[in-house]
Amino acid sequence: MKSLAKHWRPLGENRVECELCPHHCKLKEGQFGICGVRKNEGGKLVTFTYGTLISAAVDPIEKKPLYHFLPGHLTFTIATPGCNFRCLGCQNWEISQVPPKTADKTPFFLETYVPPSAIVKKALESGSKSISFSYTEPTIYFEYMYEIAKLAKGEGLKTVVVSNAFISESALEELLEVIDAFSYDLKFFSDSAYRKYAGGKLEPVLDTIKKTFQAGKWVEITTLLVPKYLDYKQLEDIAFWIKDELAPWVPWHVSRFFPYYKAQELPPTPLEMVEFAVGVGKKAGLYYVYAGNIPHTDWENTYCPSCGKLLIERFGFSLLQYNLKEGGYCPYCGRKIEGVFQ
Repeated sequence: MKSLAKHWRPLGENRVECELCPHHCKLKEGQFGICGVRKNEGGKLVTFTYGTLISAAVDPIEKKPLYHFLPGHLTFTIATPGCNFRCLGCQNWEISQVPPKTADKTPFFLETYVPPSAIVKKALESGSKSISFSYTEPTIYFEYMYEIAKLAKGEGLKTVVVSNAFISESALEELLEVIDAFSYDLKFFSDSAYRKYAGGKLEPVLDTIKKTFQAGKWVEITTLLVPKYLDYKQLEDIAFWIKDELAPWVPWHVSRFFPYYKAQELPPTPLEMVEFAVGVGKKAGLYYVYAGNIPHTDWENTYCPSCGKLLIERFGFSLLQYNLKEGGYCPYCGRKIEGVFQ
């Protein structure tokens, strides 16, 4: 459904500047932003993603991935179309990459409307303890996400954002009012790689992650190990950045890449690169380093940083063992494990 957007300003002569993300698209009358779902109409910025629900599912929270935020609970996950990145290897490109200049002519965008209250109702009926905004880029459906999150909080539901962290400071500040946990992608530690692979920039991503962490929100970081664009030096830089700029207890997920979309020529991530990433995370002093998109390994499990005992054993998105005491304490040495636990 088309509606008036937030986070923009008029520039005069019917031009507007979108202030939702660091692209700061400056649009003439009739122009769309990079995301493909925001348009200047009559000197006002409108969005075509308010209520245009394209995906909804009940997921384990581990799929986000969040390993230290109420492990084992179900989260009702939604998305609308659109993204402010153009990742060559996007796994959800069919719904994230909106063809240019089509949203105002597509019946789905013009006629679909699922009200925020319906999302909250479905989440409660599903037995989920949270609502997650994921699959595409939640920043692009900011207005819809914000209203859903406000209602969810009133019903006792937690809220989760899975994002590329490419959002403006003003929009982030508003979002921090209603979101409990963030799973952020830190794709590269190279501005050139961000530009070539995703059409983004590194610095705004780092700024968003730091501000979210400093606001006291629960944050976990994911890095997809993309061959050619991500090298071993970047992995080392990411690990030490997390430790030095955030905290050594912030979980870092490193995931094996498989070719999709416009990155078919790239090979899957070599297993030795996954092993290096886990090792460099430990070398940097990170307490919790996890590896995904590979068969069951110890890299999926949570161990106590103090005594080394197994606390949470995982197989894919399922919990096989959960040994934490109430409040998130190690039953063997009494150490408080960082996270949000029941």
